Amino acid sequence: MEESTSQKSTGSANPEAQLVASPPPASAPGLPVKYLADKLEDAELLLGYAAEVGIEVEAAVRDGVLQARMASDAGWLTGPTAASLLVALTTLAIKVRPVTVASLRSCAKWKDARKPIRLYGTIAIIAGCVIVIFSLLTFVSKSISEKITADVETANTLVAKLRTELGPPPSPAESLTNELTGTNSPVVSPQDLIWFGAGGIPSGLSDKDVISDLQQFAAIMREIDGYTRQLKYCLFDFTTHRYAESPTNRMALELTPGLRVRLSQELTDKVDEYQQVRSFGNQVVERVTVYYGAIATCILPVLYALLGTVAYLLRLYEEQFKNRVLIAGDKHVARLLIAGIGGLVVGQFNNVTQGITISPFAVAFLVGYAVDVFFTFLEGLLQMFKRGPNQTNP
Repeated sequence: MEESTSQKSTGSANPEAQLVASPPPASAPGLPVKYLADKLEDAELLLGYAAEVGIEVEAAVRDGVLQARMASDAGWLTGPTAASLLVALTTLAIKVRPVTVASLRSCAKWKDARKPIRLYGTIAIIAGCVIVIFSLLTFVSKSISEKITADVETANTLVAKLRTELGPPPSPAESLTNELTGTNSPVVSPQDLIWFGAGGIPSGLSDKDVISDLQQFAAIMREIDGYTRQLKYCLFDFTTHRYAESPTNRMALELTPGLRVRLSQELTDKVDEYQQVRSFGNQVVERVTVYYGAIATCILPVLYALLGTVAYLLRLYEEQFKNRVLIAGDKHVARLLIAGIGGLVVGQFNNVTQGITISPFAVAFLVGYAVDVFFTFLEGLLQMFKRGPNQTNP
């Protein structure tokens, strides 16, 4: 009686002793340990995650995993134990969803988990660098082109004004000596004869005003040439320009030293040089407008869309890693391709940004960040085709 009471009290006082594996009877069927070794590891991984985050698990589920582990360590695994393990694995998979065994293992292997970051980071760096470079070149080229255009307009106005004031250049038969000896007006100074001829200064003007306009015209001409040479660098054209080849060519843009020449002839000579400078400047401006317009239409929207997609994927990666649902093998290549197509469409279709106050580049970034916007736009186009030209919205 005492022995029986002692055994009963011992069993009730130590419930964990019920989980201790004991060798099965000789007649009990057994399974090899490797039969469910992977399933046992999966169940233990899910059970550990549930315990870590505080998910309540039934005692039968917990005991099924623990009994399977002890039986595995003992080198034998009965049919009922294997069945309990599979039931426990199924129950744990449902309770911890969306966390899976694959995601837990991916998060545990930090090196494998960092592979998507390296991929997305590389794409972001490349796209960002190209965007910054071309955006900077676009801004610089646009500013220089606007200055060249403004200078050309100012120079054209000065040429027309000076030609009206100075008249045509003197004929070859006319000479300064004859003017000084026989045809002078007593009110005309010798210096004015050199600059303006026998007729003297045009009425209502002073020699200071005319020379100042001529100096301004020469300065603007040199400025146009300098801006044009700078604008060539935006086209990656590093060839030597005519007026930079030698000091002699550069002097062609300067007024004659001492200015002891007829101003009308000096204007004619400088207008010849100005026409070449203006022609070359306009050609470079047109090339820049075409090239950078094509880049802004076809390349930059695609890069902005890729950058938006990378921003979304990095945010998604952070959330998945935090919630233990990250799977390292998922690289979202399809989303990157959709973003590239969406960016190209935004650049080519002008009606994408109708009614939107933000720039097409911002729209391309949003299309990459949320591809649903792109699909909504496509669905809208399809509805327009379905309605037909003569149908109206209900």
